[in-house]
Amino acid sequence: MTDRPLRPNADEGREPQFVTSRQGGRLLSLAALKERIADRFLEEYGDDSPALRAADTPAKRIRLVLEVTNYVIAVESIVISNDERANLVSGIYSDLFGYGALDALFLDERVTTISIYGADRTSVRYGHGDLVDLKPQFEDTEHLRRVINRLIMDAGAELREDIPLIETGLQVGDRRAAINVIVPPYVPVISVDIRVHPKTAPTLDSLVETGFMTDEAADLIRRIAASKYGFTVVGEPESGKTTLLGTLAAILPQTERMIAVERSGEMALPAYFERFMVKWETSDQTGISFGHQIEAALDHQPSVLLLDEVRADEPLSIAPLLMVAESPRQVWSVRGVPDAKRLQSALGMLARRSVLGGGEAPVHALYDRLPFVLTMARIKGRLQLFSIAEWQSRVDSDYPDYVMLFQYRDGAARPTEKSAARWV
Repeated sequence: MTDRPLRPNADEGREPQFVTSRQGGRLLSLAALKERIADRFLEEYGDDSPALRAADTPAKRIRLVLEVTNYVIAVESIVISNDERANLVSGIYSDLFGYGALDALFLDERVTTISIYGADRTSVRYGHGDLVDLKPQFEDTEHLRRVINRLIMDAGAELREDIPLIETGLQVGDRRAAINVIVPPYVPVISVDIRVHPKTAPTLDSLVETGFMTDEAADLIRRIAASKYGFTVVGEPESGKTTLLGTLAAILPQTERMIAVERSGEMALPAYFERFMVKWETSDQTGISFGHQIEAALDHQPSVLLLDEVRADEPLSIAPLLMVAESPRQVWSVRGVPDAKRLQSALGMLARRSVLGGGEAPVHALYDRLPFVLTMARIKGRLQLFSIAEWQSRVDSDYPDYVMLFQYRDGAARPTEKSAARWV
């Protein structure tokens, strides 16, 4: 996340809307009416009343909200149209049981990213385009905190002063969402980035159709997936790593025990995969780190192990993957740039730092256990497969060459004159 200044016109879009009360002809703002109805609802039903427990479907809960809304409108003698009443009920329901203004954004299938910088600034990304500012979606900081806290709690975490940064995820309706939250004093205002995945996960064929990769590249990727070899998927944030990893998970040959270790659970995985998720410390549970979940997964002796995602600031977490004698087939996603020289240096350094005093053994293990590398990048506003490469041995050196088999040029990753050294 990047620091962004508050908009100079932050209150634009928050102009109050009024309704009329027949008693004395006074005006009442819709925001005040909404707050009054919500307060009345909580007075009547609380957080866990028998009536609320009995309302176990959205339709039943909406009926309760409508009854309270009609009661308050009648008591206050409010003049309100049917459309205004429907919008009022919908908004109150979202605030009480959903995620407020975020509900509509989650339902919009065009939205792939929601970026929030304090109560005054919300932006969205449609598809793979640039972020677009929306009008203010939250009444104030407290309203934003309530919504984000509910979202985080539903994901199994909670906002805490001693945990300034939370990365987690959950399923909202039919869509998986990854959530990153940073709170003051580490940033001036609450900052939230939410990646929202489509209802239906893409296939390799659909990625070809949308121009993410060519048929030739998809064919090589299928052959790598069908082989016994591990591989790494590399890209910067929001470059499509997780999407591609989930797509490839669906075409890996099914074996006895397949495990995915995840930070936010945003991958679309076949049902036969076991998920080991990072857990954040809360009042009800002990935290479990990414590294500890890797160790737990290895204890189950998987045949295939997917990691989403490996990061340079946590090198010790991958030590068991490089030093365990009986290694499962491994597939990693890694944050990084697709530049060959920088990538080669970054992966080598990551391996060296993973085992203190391990020398070059973990580096050679990385080359051996993850011999293929797929990179992707955002190019001219579009997500693109950038390259497919292989670590290939040299007769004159202990270190392999990073050999490009496909490389981006003329609008797509295209074959080079090199061929794979391993049979795929």
